[in-house]
Amino acid sequence: MKFVKRISLFFIYPISMFSLGFASNMVLMEYFYPGRGNGNIQIKAAAEEGPEKDTGENTGGFMEGFTGESAKGLAEGASGQPKEGMVEVSLHDEPIVTANTQYVILKYNTATGETVEEEEAAPDKFMGLNRDKLVMEIQEYNQNPSLTDLEQDFSFMELVSFSPARVVVRKSYDPPVWDDGFFLVNENHYVVVYDRSLTNIFMDTDILVENLPESLQKEILSMKFVDDEKELYNFLESYSS
Repeated sequence: MKFVKRISLFFIYPISMFSLGFASNMVLMEYFYPGRGNGNIQIKAAAEEGPEKDTGENTGGFMEGFTGESAKGLAEGASGQPKEGMVEVSLHDEPIVTANTQYVILKYNTATGETVEEEEAAPDKFMGLNRDKLVMEIQEYNQNPSLTDLEQDFSFMELVSFSPARVVVRKSYDPPVWDDGFFLVNENHYVVVYDRSLTNIFMDTDILVENLPESLQKEILSMKFVDDEKELYNFLESYSS
């Protein structure tokens, strides 16, 4: 009996230790690598299901990078027919100035605050330009304005609004401001008109002082003052040759 008991203990003790070690190992594996045991099962199940059918849902993001003919060609695929739901994108939808574009100029007088609106044909150099290129063209014009604008005391031009149907620009003009009142001064025997400050010549005339009435000559020699442009032009009309 003692012999049998020793044999039983010899087998039972190692088996118990092995079982305890195996159970501990499983607990540790689950703690440090959770779900690892199910990984092989999931992979096997996915392999058995076979490749997923392409429903076209995953192609949307890829096709977004293409426009125009490229998108059309990819959408048609091997069948030569566009896929349902695909929308062709044109590369020529960018707003530009055309011959049909209404071109409006707002002429702004900085001295009086008055704005006059005029409509003209858009300049040829504006044709085919988008907004950014039109702004650049206007900036170049500001550096080299036309002689007509310079004669009207042109200051600068700017873009007010832009669309293929209508383009509005504003041209600002900065004419000299004259204070009310002028002085008639004798210079080299001729009447010269100065502004009220006597620092700027408003106008040169061809009126000889000695040809004026004596009383008027004395006034001009003492720098005759006239109240406004109306009185000034009355004088000029009366004594100009």
